[in-house]
Amino acid sequence: MNIQKLKESIEILKRDLDGALLACDIWPPGTAQPIVGFNSQPKATALFDKLTIFLRDSLAESEFPPINEYYMLDLANNATVMVLQLEQGYQWGMLVDKSKVHLGLLLSIAIPRAKSKFSEALNDIE
Repeated sequence: MNIQKLKESIEILKRDLDGALLACDIWPPGTAQPIVGFNSQPKATALFDKLTIFLRDSLAESEFPPINEYYMLDLANNATVMVLQLEQGYQWGMLVDKSKVHLGLLLSIAIPRAKSKFSEALNDIE
């Protein structure tokens, strides 16, 4: 994995969201420890890692389809949490100020660009 390109994926997201990205972390499966981030929130990373496991298990037990690309939480004070499900089990959690960005921009432009750079970083050996 190319850590510099991984950092670039966060910079792309920050640029595309133009001040709406409050914090984010990317972590590998089974660790709940961020490898890169912006305004990193290790406690939140651990929380969302556990939440993802709980959601996956609960959905399977309920015979619901599994999580696909992401899940979102709408929080108070114009905050939204989005947890992306990435290649090889990586996750990317982000806290966004929804008063500063439209959901359509986040989902159709910012995230696809950032995920593309993440894929590049994952497949590029330093």
